[in-house]
Amino acid sequence: RHHLAGLGLGIAEAMDTAQRGAGLDWAGALELIRQTRTELPDALVFNGCGTDHLLPSDARSLEDVYRAYMQQAGAIQALDARLIVMASRALVQVAKSPDDYVQLYSKVLSACDQPVILHWLGEMFDPQLSGYWGSGGFEQNMDTVLKIIGQNLSKVDGIKISLLDKD
Repeated sequence: RHHLAGLGLGIAEAMDTAQRGAGLDWAGALELIRQTRTELPDALVFNGCGTDHLLPSDARSLEDVYRAYMQQAGAIQALDARLIVMASRALVQVAKSPDDYVQLYSKVLSACDQPVILHWLGEMFDPQLSGYWGSGGFEQNMDTVLKIIGQNLSKVDGIKISLLDKD
């Protein structure tokens, strides 16, 4: 991290799928964010903000998912740190349409104090994200993501797309 920051590069922290939901829990991720913020206070660091502390089976509504996002967003923003809004396994369980994604993401983004990076993680990395964005097809999913970005331009700094799909 120190080397990357010294080169002037941005850093993505506490979001790798090998960390979140597959070994490093939310408390550990928050500690990692806190330590990075302490050690590199002037570096450009975006930090994973998700819902991994909410078991997908415990999610009953979009409001449950929103509260989970806000718990992590609030803790990260309290450290004056930037966010990467990660895909949510819980959201896949409760969303019934692309409009549910648009509604939830717009609500989450409106609560963010600085522009965020969105993370579109494909099911190749996490099979539990199958159907994310509310549709099975790339083009329809892209339309949903672009709608979210278009409706929240001042709140989105970029998007990281991790699909590993030749198409």
